[in-house]
Amino acid sequence: MRYAFGNFEFDTVKGSLLCGGLQLPARAKVIALLADLIQHRTRIVYKSELDRRLWPDVVVGSTSLSTLIGETRSLLGDSGCRQIFIHTEPGRGYRFVSSVRVLDNTGLISKSETFDPSTLFQSNPGSLATLEETLAQLEHGCPRPLLLTGPPGSGKRQCVNEVVAISRGRGLAAYLGRSSDDKESPNLAPWIEILRSLMENIHESDLPPLIAPDLLDLAQCQPEYMERLASEKGAALSGLRFRLMDSLCRLFKRTAQRSPFVLILENLHSVDRDSLALYEKLLGCAGEAPIALMATICPSGFLREHPNFEALGRIQASRDLGHIDLAPPGASRSWSREHSSRTPHLKRSRIPDQDSFDSAQLPGSRTPVPPMPQ
Repeated sequence: MRYAFGNFEFDTVKGSLLCGGLQLPARAKVIALLADLIQHRTRIVYKSELDRRLWPDVVVGSTSLSTLIGETRSLLGDSGCRQIFIHTEPGRGYRFVSSVRVLDNTGLISKSETFDPSTLFQSNPGSLATLEETLAQLEHGCPRPLLLTGPPGSGKRQCVNEVVAISRGRGLAAYLGRSSDDKESPNLAPWIEILRSLMENIHESDLPPLIAPDLLDLAQCQPEYMERLASEKGAALSGLRFRLMDSLCRLFKRTAQRSPFVLILENLHSVDRDSLALYEKLLGCAGEAPIALMATICPSGFLREHPNFEALGRIQASRDLGHIDLAPPGASRSWSREHSSRTPHLKRSRIPDQDSFDSAQLPGSRTPVPPMPQ
């Protein structure tokens, strides 16, 4: 993308920085830093974020970033005292504070639907503040769960990526489970992804003995266990599912008591029935542990034609849930309000219990989960 700020024009594709039409000598690392700060200009970019993105395969000392910041400021005619373009947030990171214009190929202000993380939040006023408030609440207790709603192309994936980056920049763990349209993946696929990420930081011996077998079988996708989970019916299956979901909830809460974390379930409209039931169960436990529970969904999930309409409607109507409505690029600011008024709401219902896990399997899409490394 091409940007203009002050007397400068910056092209992230060509890796060029112009001042008054003349190209400035800028190292690749300077270009990468400038691009990162400009594309995240609506918020603080934490030092740990920049370290990970600028030196992904190298462990660097604290002076590497500060030296690069100084070099970039010098190239822009800025300094640590003036901070016209790059502002230091003491102890946290940096923020690009100059006014920025996004340009098209002719040098005019771009009207394209392509957006970077900053234009995403500029198109949805208040969304970044809500996300950061949720993370601040997580650092001091139990935040309110959030549901991010938006049509395809509204930036839900980019928003999730930003949440993960901001969380890690603040020293918080973030675990993400994604679902898609692959119907061959197993039940609970997004939760298996989350469980595997969580267990990277947990030794098997630290798992509570009573729940360890279920969690290990699920994380490793043991064929017999997964086949039984997917195919059996009746009271035995209901008991198995209930025990498994209870074990996952216990693990999440036990882990959060030691270290608060963010838990994100992406594409709630595409998850299988069991994954949705587990999300509802966690939603019903909101406030019992320092977990920032978030999910994304397309408005199509609230239509009566959707196979999981009732469960998704219960979630949307939950009194415990906060909402962020993401407008598609170029939409008017009233889009979210107008769209929300057309979305059917259901009355709040009870959280699913053991009996609900025994109902007929509803169709839904799932994400493939690769075999766990041995």
